[in-house]
Amino acid sequence: MKRLLFLLSAAAIPLCTSAQGIVPQERPNSVALAAGMGVNLVADPGMVDYINTFSYSTGRASDFAAAVDFFGACEFPVSDEWGAKIEYAYLFNSYNFASNPAGVSTLFYDLTMPTVIAQYVIPGKGYFVKLGGGAGYHFGSVVTTDAVYGETSRYRAQGVGVKVEAAAQTAFGEHLYGYIAGDMRWEFLGTAKDQNGAALQNEGFAASLSLFSIGLIFGLTYYF
Repeated sequence: MKRLLFLLSAAAIPLCTSAQGIVPQERPNSVALAAGMGVNLVADPGMVDYINTFSYSTGRASDFAAAVDFFGACEFPVSDEWGAKIEYAYLFNSYNFASNPAGVSTLFYDLTMPTVIAQYVIPGKGYFVKLGGGAGYHFGSVVTTDAVYGETSRYRAQGVGVKVEAAAQTAFGEHLYGYIAGDMRWEFLGTAKDQNGAALQNEGFAASLSLFSIGLIFGLTYYF
């Protein structure tokens, strides 16, 4: 943890100075809007087991896969050292796999993740470091397409998601800051079911959309 804080503090050193060559002064934490995207390493065992069950290939799908997410957030101060963030994030991933010699099947899933996060704020001259954690009620969907008949099936799951993060924001100007963060997510979405309540099956077992992810996020923050 100490090493992570050191790296984030180093990343938060201002990348540029003002026209007069003066490092921006420390500013109080205030209301801000943030947006950006992240690259994630995801462990989604329910989806991987489903693919390995129906894959024609003898090789197993990897237990970890890369996924992309996009987010928008509103931050606001609660006290001198504490703040809060309301975040809306969208994560998605897809797999292509040979379910028989005739063709390739696809599996696509996405998660909609509104989350309320408490933040511990460390201000500095031209930067902020923010350590946070929170939770929300999240929604996911799975779409499978059969290789032979082209039939598409849709399933949904929902449940609690938990997130922890460490973020550094670096001043580009008086109001605009760069944003870099690392986060971890635990998504407890449970069994994916279709509109009739039938579960996505995996060797006779219901397939879950629960997952774990580690992400690196880049974006911009605008302070008012």
